[in-house]
Amino acid sequence: MEVFVARQPIVDEHKNVYGYELLYRNSKENTFPQTDGNKATREVLINSFLTIGLERLSQNHPCFINFTEELLMDKVPEYFDPGKLVVEILEDVNWNGDLIKVCRELKEKGFSIALDDVMSIEQRNIQELLTYVDIIKIDIRQSSKTIRTEIGKIAQDKNITLLAEKVETAEEFNQCMREGFELFQGYYISRPVIVSAVDIPLYRSSYFPIIKELSVEEEDINLDRVIQIFERDLALTYKLLRLINFSSSLSKPVQSIKQAVQLFGVEPLKKWMYVFTVEEESPAPASQETMKSSLQRAKMCEQIGISMGHNRLGEQYFLTGLLSAVNVIMQCSSEEVMNTLPLDTAIHEALNGEDNMHRLILDIAVAVEHAEFERLEPILEKMDLSLSELLEIYGQAIAWTEQLYNPHLQMEEVYS
Repeated sequence: MEVFVARQPIVDEHKNVYGYELLYRNSKENTFPQTDGNKATREVLINSFLTIGLERLSQNHPCFINFTEELLMDKVPEYFDPGKLVVEILEDVNWNGDLIKVCRELKEKGFSIALDDVMSIEQRNIQELLTYVDIIKIDIRQSSKTIRTEIGKIAQDKNITLLAEKVETAEEFNQCMREGFELFQGYYISRPVIVSAVDIPLYRSSYFPIIKELSVEEEDINLDRVIQIFERDLALTYKLLRLINFSSSLSKPVQSIKQAVQLFGVEPLKKWMYVFTVEEESPAPASQETMKSSLQRAKMCEQIGISMGHNRLGEQYFLTGLLSAVNVIMQCSSEEVMNTLPLDTAIHEALNGEDNMHRLILDIAVAVEHAEFERLEPILEKMDLSLSELLEIYGQAIAWTEQLYNPHLQMEEVYS
């Protein structure tokens, strides 16, 4: 599944990049498609932070992203690194006391706040809000010089940066500089540029059961059940690892899905499952088959390891097998994928093709899948493992995966 985000640079007076505004797109057509604002923002967040990655999208410059009133009240910005996200607040929000409190809390957590399309700052609530605002964005095509001068005086008094939007000519750029603007955005600098990437689509039948499991009181949550659901879904596991990786406070080598879930924590997981509900596409048949094969391979790797007496490493072998085809789905190299995931060294090396026990077990599983029995013979001669045992493990892995994909079982889990 290909995903898209448009980025438009924001520059200073010397035309050095200060940051990028990230804009919703659902195709290579460079226009904003009419859609719900909440959905648009959630997709921009997922596609930017988890799929494309800020290292590619913005070279780790701050990203300006529009937030609706609903997403602000749900405190969605708090899921992200305040050093990488500028919370851009749309002009149509209701500036009540609750929303101002949210902005104060965001400011206390280190976020920068920008007000979009400001035309007047005479309202009492906006005056109160300015205490927490860092940047005011003014559309120079919709505002008069008189309005811009009035806003500029207040911004100067409160040490707020002015950003000129819709700057389309050199003359406008120079005029805005004379008026006291410090940041600039518009076609004169650059039109929005679309950046795309291939994502692993989520199964709705997986995240609804997780939401159900997490919706009870914390002491009643069956974490083992949550882990089981992650274990059967490559997309969820991959996104969880990406979430851990871009969180500087959490990033550490992960050896298993169980460790990843426990490390991330119940409350953040609840919040992110809410964000993921925006994803509605089903995997394409080819991706679905690859994801299904990944599950079979994961179960094979786990059971081969156990048969060899490596019971305590079964979860590591499972994760190795599960992630072994991510690069195929995402149409990139294994190294590109693995460098974005906080994996244990042994798993990381195995998935990058280096020789270790994890890699040997993965190679055995792949050889069985492809019926490469001649390739297996010299390996099995050195190990206390027979071909008949491998074929039995393979059959059990297929049966286990088919059970997970049984539509009647999926429905029972959603509604039970």
